[in-house]
Amino acid sequence: MHQLVTAALDAQDYRRATQLIKQWRKASPKDPLVLLSIGRLQEGTLQWDAAEKTYLTFLKRVNNPKLMGQARSGLKRVQQAREASRQADLDEATAVLGSDDPGLLAIMPPDDAKQAAVAMAEVLRIDPYMARLQLPKQGLRLQRTGSIGEMKYYGEALQAAGVPATWATIEELKKVQVFEIKHFRTLTPQPAVVCQSPTGQMGSIQFDWSEISQIIRAQLPVFEEVSDKTAWGKSKRKELVQDYAQVMDLHIHGRKIILRGCDRTYEFRNSVALVPDQTNLTSTRIRWNGLLQHINRATHCPQQTDFTNFGQGALEMMPLLPYIKVYLDLNRRKPSDWDTAFQIYSTLLFRQMQA
Repeated sequence: MHQLVTAALDAQDYRRATQLIKQWRKASPKDPLVLLSIGRLQEGTLQWDAAEKTYLTFLKRVNNPKLMGQARSGLKRVQQAREASRQADLDEATAVLGSDDPGLLAIMPPDDAKQAAVAMAEVLRIDPYMARLQLPKQGLRLQRTGSIGEMKYYGEALQAAGVPATWATIEELKKVQVFEIKHFRTLTPQPAVVCQSPTGQMGSIQFDWSEISQIIRAQLPVFEEVSDKTAWGKSKRKELVQDYAQVMDLHIHGRKIILRGCDRTYEFRNSVALVPDQTNLTSTRIRWNGLLQHINRATHCPQQTDFTNFGQGALEMMPLLPYIKVYLDLNRRKPSDWDTAFQIYSTLLFRQMQA
């Protein structure tokens, strides 16, 4: 039977090989050559994962050096073939016109984290333990940056493996129009904001609260340089977090715009009253919280508040990306990657809901 199966496999007659193996397995279920032949059949029919598993199982069960050598050779062929197939698919994905454009890939929490970690490790060629650490428990995680062809390839592979993923080019994110809120002129019955357009023009926008499709809230660290001394008594300068700027993005998909407000840039003196019995002594924090409370009461849409986790994971990738305007002037001493990370986070969520 072994010779018949081998002849069928050598002739690539996989239908006959399958029939013979079924008969052989039924007659001699403990014959190790049956398992080795199954591995060859799976290899020949391009079932790389199944063949790899079969060869590994064979190596655990059999101690015959000659047969183990055949299994190791089969395992090596499978791994090389799978890698060649993967590279061919990646080359095809990156050969499309425009696939070299800068892009990014983000992932979201899977339904089955344990299974998703194994699949993600296989797709991205990383250690399974690292994959478990990288899977987010909530919200988005910026996973990779690179050409959009490559990001799309990995994104589709992750989706097929049960890991939710989204990807976009930097230019697609830049196309989302962000209007900076200066102040609310009215809150009821219809809100109206005085704002600055992406091109720097001042104007006003009136809308309905029901038009807001998503709200993004975040805290951006504000840094201050302080003087410190080393263990040898020498002075050195370092940055510490002094405070946090409260940022709020109102996504209005119907108009394809984002309205962005910040407690540090909001013109409270020109604004409609934000809290009852407001006086000149009412603090900025109280007024800003009053605005948030009014928006929460007037809207019934999803709110995303997990930016900090996204930002912490994204900081190391910011230098790899081209310049992205952030539409937020916090009067910093120098630009902060936190602001860029928030711009990416909000526009990525905007495109994801728009898709």
